[in-house]
Amino acid sequence: MNSSKSKKSNPIHPRGMTKLIFQVFFQVAFGLTLFSHAALAEIEITLNNSFIEKYKDRATIDVTYTVDKAHKRPNPGSKDGDIHIAGRAPEVELATVSEIMNAASQKDAVDRIHEIEGTDQTAKIRGAWRLWCEHGGSSSQIQGQTLAPFTTTNPDHVFEIHPVVQVDNISTLDSLIPIDGYDPKDAHDAFTSYENLKSQIKPGRKTTTIVTSMGGYNYVEFIMEINGDQRVIDDGRMVMASVHDTEGELLVRNKRMVFLKDTPPEKMVKALKKGDRLHVLGIPRIDLALVSWRSSHSQSKPETLKWNLPYEIIVVGVYDRPSTE
Repeated sequence: MNSSKSKKSNPIHPRGMTKLIFQVFFQVAFGLTLFSHAALAEIEITLNNSFIEKYKDRATIDVTYTVDKAHKRPNPGSKDGDIHIAGRAPEVELATVSEIMNAASQKDAVDRIHEIEGTDQTAKIRGAWRLWCEHGGSSSQIQGQTLAPFTTTNPDHVFEIHPVVQVDNISTLDSLIPIDGYDPKDAHDAFTSYENLKSQIKPGRKTTTIVTSMGGYNYVEFIMEINGDQRVIDDGRMVMASVHDTEGELLVRNKRMVFLKDTPPEKMVKALKKGDRLHVLGIPRIDLALVSWRSSHSQSKPETLKWNLPYEIIVVGVYDRPSTE
């Protein structure tokens, strides 16, 4: 008779199994919580109400800009073709990054930026104002706080002048075209992200605070279909439109599109009417008109203060001729 017997592994006691399951569950839950907090870290933006009211229905802003730090050369087209210019402006009073699109073709403007970079000289810059939490960091952005000169081209910021259309007397209007070599963001992915950004608006007597999280998806390619009459403003036009992906699938029923005066996209859209379509490149920004509306209706409609982040699209390029009825 063989005295050697195969050893059997000891089964885990039910209590041990319960403990093991709990430990695994806790570790997974803790990891997901950390990931969630990192992904959805809150960013607070406090704006003067006077600023909101001044710019809520404007396409652009004009500033006296101190250039602290600029890219030595424009990004290649594959990385968006922009040049980033960190600086400060008394008209904004927030950390600011200005961006010239297709900057390799805008040598005079880029040279002017480099000429005054790091000096006490300033440039008159005009471009689309843009509030968006792509590079907000973890610090609160409070309008009016003292700003030290920046030592990087990408400081924590929520405010951009993007795209720039003029530097002093140098026009960059023709830079608003699709970016050669760049792969734009997918419309379905981008607009799903935009539509689901959480926010809370905290209105005050002199200031309003917007609490939200990081938003990405710069430069999205999509098709817009005009929903009604265009609204002409001093520095461009506003157009309500539905949003479709490049296959024609409806993504958003009604969204405000912002066109900067005398740019290629604005020249193209001005002749269009309800039902016409345009294949475009755009970037998102917070819609201050809706921030203002929600704040002013907060007593009668308090639930609006916790609706998802209001946004609109700056149209910065047109891919082809419009499709008309």
